[in-house]
Amino acid sequence: MENPWIDIEKTLSLIAKNPNISDLHLSSGEYISYRLNWKIVKEESSGKISSEQMELFLKQLFYWNSQRFNKFLWDKESDFAYISKDKTIYRVNAYLKTGGITLVMRKIDKVAKKLEDIMLDSVSNSIKKNVLKKKNGLYLITWPTGNWKSTSLVAILEEINKNKSRILITIEDPIEYVFEPKKCIISQREIWKDTRSFANALKSAMRQDPDIVFVWEIRDKETAEAVLNLAETGHLVFSTLHTNSASHTIKKFISFFPPNTQWSIAERLSESLIGIQSQVLVKSMDDSARIWIFELMLNTQSIKTNIKKQDMNQINNIIKTSNTVWMITLKQYAETLIDKGIINPNDVEWILNKNSTKI
Repeated sequence: MENPWIDIEKTLSLIAKNPNISDLHLSSGEYISYRLNWKIVKEESSGKISSEQMELFLKQLFYWNSQRFNKFLWDKESDFAYISKDKTIYRVNAYLKTGGITLVMRKIDKVAKKLEDIMLDSVSNSIKKNVLKKKNGLYLITWPTGNWKSTSLVAILEEINKNKSRILITIEDPIEYVFEPKKCIISQREIWKDTRSFANALKSAMRQDPDIVFVWEIRDKETAEAVLNLAETGHLVFSTLHTNSASHTIKKFISFFPPNTQWSIAERLSESLIGIQSQVLVKSMDDSARIWIFELMLNTQSIKTNIKKQDMNQINNIIKTSNTVWMITLKQYAETLIDKGIINPNDVEWILNKNSTKI
């Protein structure tokens, strides 16, 4: 039986209306599959996808641009965004698997979430008070891929967009959420489409009169240094790293640089850093939604002193004992959600058993 889903828009219609579906998986020789509240669901009734259909899907996602398709065949992988006919944005990764085309499409929310909708009021109020009122400095959101760092960042930037007259420049790979300018003037730049690299875009940003710069990800020494320079020269900078705690983030940031310069980088970071927000997604108690657990570190004087000394264990201890200044550990946040009946303790055992004095 021929697979009826020969048009990518028909395939996307399978998942577009269900808010609990996050990712669509398409691969030659396999069933259409998607992730529903973390569980993989296979649409076996539609039959397996042929290699010819996968080629058609990808060409449609490239808007029939033969140059983009030929570049994919040469590079054998591609990251890009796709806007469907119903205006839903998808982050797409295309790659080859045993010679066949495979697609993973992450659905992006059309409407930005509010900070108070995704985190405890005490944490959202702390970010509004201690981060969003700053005129310069560096704020980092961290955790490995798949924990919706970009969703949190969009919520933060949209809060600024609604309330402050600022010039905001984003440097993204690819652009996912498209901001509608409110009080801000916004320039969104995509790697390869609008600029050749993060490094080039960051150099140009210095001459574009920004108040706020969002850098999609710090991947190397050049980006780390450019981000630090921007924060030091009077700009409010937001970015992400694939790290799982504040102490790990500080250690990773410093490690981008040669050993003989790391003490000076630690000194500079201690003066420029505003805070670090680490986050991980877990299941809700009834398994119907995903819930964030956050760690929030703010750069108080005691944190600053220990960044300079590169004493990561002490930084963990300070976060643990600084609830009065609205810092919180993953364990403390998880325990609060358990007390409220929002999450199951069995789903966060690794957090509850974590020794927060270790990196």
